[in-house]
Amino acid sequence: MANITTQGIVLRYADYRENDRMLTLLTPFSGRADVLARGCRKPGSPLMSCAELFSYGEYVLYQGKGRAGVQSFSLIDSFYPLREDYDRLRYASYMLQILEAQAIPGDRTDKLFQLLIRSLKRLCYLPLHPRAVTAAFLLMDAALSGYRPRLSHCVRCGKRMSETESRLFDIEEGGLCCSDCATRDLPAVPVSAREIIWMKDILQNGIEKTTRPPEDAPLPLLRKYVETRLEVSPPSGKGLL
Repeated sequence: MANITTQGIVLRYADYRENDRMLTLLTPFSGRADVLARGCRKPGSPLMSCAELFSYGEYVLYQGKGRAGVQSFSLIDSFYPLREDYDRLRYASYMLQILEAQAIPGDRTDKLFQLLIRSLKRLCYLPLHPRAVTAAFLLMDAALSGYRPRLSHCVRCGKRMSETESRLFDIEEGGLCCSDCATRDLPAVPVSAREIIWMKDILQNGIEKTTRPPEDAPLPLLRKYVETRLEVSPPSGKGLL
């Protein structure tokens, strides 16, 4: 079988045997891929840079016996500044774990791949609050994955929500819920007008163009929304506020 050349970023790795590592990559057009980097832990190995968390570059893969392996690698970005800031590292690790749970082997994931790369660059190189960047990542992930939240109408009755009306967010249905439709059997989470405006602004203009303060970003709400959809609870998400 011919070699395959693809961009990829390491979502997770596990040491294997004495000098090898198993890598879980996110690729643009083949989704999640598990590959073996033979000898990458040997001093001076040309594959050393391909086998670290967040390693982003061009991978040349070959099909070995039962699994794909890395033949060569060209680094694009290691996102090294994340390793110098523990808080940003936690937020970035959470993003990786969300996409590891979400990506399916063989599926096209180019939009999610680009979302991850842009979000990591924002955490590394821009003076943006990591809380806001992560909330924006989750919101855009939901939109790209087909469950963009409804923020103007009640998801249960369809009524347009006024600016002064009590605000609730239905996690299961995926959007705002009016107070008339919220019941004890069908609960919803309170959400402020400022948080709704922040989400609308991000969806329309993006995190780099918004003038909304980071404290308006509803990170706990978006975490619960996306994690409920994916049925996961990433370990690095604990304590993120």
